[in-house]
Amino acid sequence: MGCSSKHIEITTQIPTSHKKVSDSLYYLAKEDVASRYPQSGFYPLENNLDAYMAKIALIESAKKTLQLQYFIFSNDEISQGLTQYIVEAADRGVKVRIIVDDLMEKFKDDMMISIGQHPNIEIKLFNPSAYRRLYGWLEIGLNLDTLGRRMHNKVLVADDSACIIGGRNIQNIYFAADRNDIFIDNEVLAIGPLALEAANEFEIYWNSPVVKTAKEVNPHAKVIPMRKLRKELFKNKEKLRNNHYIQEMMERKFAQAYKKHEIPLFFGKAELYYDMPTKVITNEEDSSTHLSEHLIPYFLNAKHSIKIINPYFIPNEKMMRSIKKLREKGVEIYILTNSLATNDAIPVYSAYSKYQRALVELGVHLYELNPDSFSYIYKKQRYRKGKIPRSSLHAKSMVIDDTFIIGSVNLDPRSKKLNTEVVAVIHSKALSKYESEVFDAAVAPQNVFRIELEKAPKQKCIATCIAQKDKRIVWITQRNGKEVRYYNDANAGFWRRLGSNLSFYIPLNKYL
Repeated sequence: MGCSSKHIEITTQIPTSHKKVSDSLYYLAKEDVASRYPQSGFYPLENNLDAYMAKIALIESAKKTLQLQYFIFSNDEISQGLTQYIVEAADRGVKVRIIVDDLMEKFKDDMMISIGQHPNIEIKLFNPSAYRRLYGWLEIGLNLDTLGRRMHNKVLVADDSACIIGGRNIQNIYFAADRNDIFIDNEVLAIGPLALEAANEFEIYWNSPVVKTAKEVNPHAKVIPMRKLRKELFKNKEKLRNNHYIQEMMERKFAQAYKKHEIPLFFGKAELYYDMPTKVITNEEDSSTHLSEHLIPYFLNAKHSIKIINPYFIPNEKMMRSIKKLREKGVEIYILTNSLATNDAIPVYSAYSKYQRALVELGVHLYELNPDSFSYIYKKQRYRKGKIPRSSLHAKSMVIDDTFIIGSVNLDPRSKKLNTEVVAVIHSKALSKYESEVFDAAVAPQNVFRIELEKAPKQKCIATCIAQKDKRIVWITQRNGKEVRYYNDANAGFWRRLGSNLSFYIPLNKYL
C-alpha cells in the first residue's frame, strides 16, 4: 500500500481472492484484470482527447459510486459536458461525491450548490476562506501560512475498481478544447487494486476537518432549478459535439476500444502515495503528513536513467547534491520543463533559472518547451480549423529505470511543503518503456529549446538579462528544419524577461 496504510487504517478491505464481481469495471479491459491481482492494468492518457474520453467512460460505466477530487472544476464546455454525464450517472442511482479546492470555486457557488441539490450528489470544498468573494484574495494574502495552502490532488474513482490519476484539472485548456492555449499534460487510467487505494485516499479527504459542504460554506447561494440546470448542461455538451471535438474524440482508438470493452492495458504492481489533508494545518517542516519523503528513495536508487517532465521545476541545494551523486554514478538525467515563453508563473521560472547553468555543467540534459510545440498535430484537428494554440507544459511525471511515476506533484517548494498532492508509482517495464518514448517524442528538436553553454566574453546586462561569466546559456531549437539559437531566454519578449529578472532578486521560493 501507499501512504494510506502508513497514515490511517484502510477504510475498505481488498478481497483476498479479488474475483471479478458484478459491480466492478474490470469488464472494460481487454485482458482478465482479476487474474492479474495484485497487479493493476494501466492505459496512458497523454492525448487530451483520450483523457476526456476516459473520464466519460468511467462516469458512464459506474454502477454504484463516483468520487471526484480536483483543484479546479471550472464552468466551461468541458466542465459542464462532464457534469452532464455526472448528473446522468446520479439519475441512474450512482452515489456521487465531489471535493473541489475552494480557491478557484468561490465564484461558482451557485452552480456547485445547484448540482448538489440532486439527492445522489454531494459536494464539499477544501480549506474554504471565511470572506470568500469580496475579500477572499486579501484574506489569503494575509494568511498565506493557512489559506495559501491548497488541495492540488486530481483523482477520479469509479466503483472502487477504476480510476484516473494525473495532472489535469477539469477545464477546457487541459483537454485541448481552448482555441488559443493548451496545457500539455498526462494522466493514467488504472483498472484494478490501485483504484481501491485511490478510493481510500478520497475517503480520508472527505472525512477531514478541513473540508466543508458547499451549502455550509455559502448557505445563501442562489439555487438554479434542476430543470433549468439540465438544459444549460445539455447546451454546453452539445457545443463540444457541434464543433467536431466529440466526433474526433470518438474516432480515436481508445474510444473504439472502450465501446467494445477491449481497452488494452499495461500491467504492473503500483502504490499510491499522498499527502494527508491535515498537511495544510500542520507545520510545514513536519514531514509526517508529506508524500515527498516516500518518493525520494526512488530517485536516489536510480541505476540507469531518469526522465522528468515537470512544469514548475525549482531544485534546491539538496536536490542538486543528489543529482551530482547520480551523475557521478553514470545515471543519465533528462528534464523537460517550461520555458519563460510558456510558463504561466514567471517567478517560478526565475527561481528555476538560478540552477540552469549548474544543471548543464553536471551533464543534465535540460529542455524547455517551445510555445509552438506540436503545431503539426493541431493544424490537422478539425475542431480547431487550423488554429495553432500557444502551448504550455502542465504534466508531472517521471520515468526512473523501469518505474513510472505520475500525479499532481510539481517539483517546487509549494508542492513539497504547502499543498496536498497525490502520485501513483507504477512498476511496469512495458509502461515505462512507452512513457520513455513519449518523453523522447516531446523533446524532439522542433518542440523544445535545448539548453547548452557556450564560450562567450563577460556580459553586462540591464533589466532584461542576467550577467554571464566566461560561458553563456544558449537556447537551441529547430524551425523549418534549421537550427536556431537564442541568447536571451529563448526570445520570450521584453516584459516577460523583465518580470523574470526582477523576480530573480525577490526571495519568494517558499510560496512558489
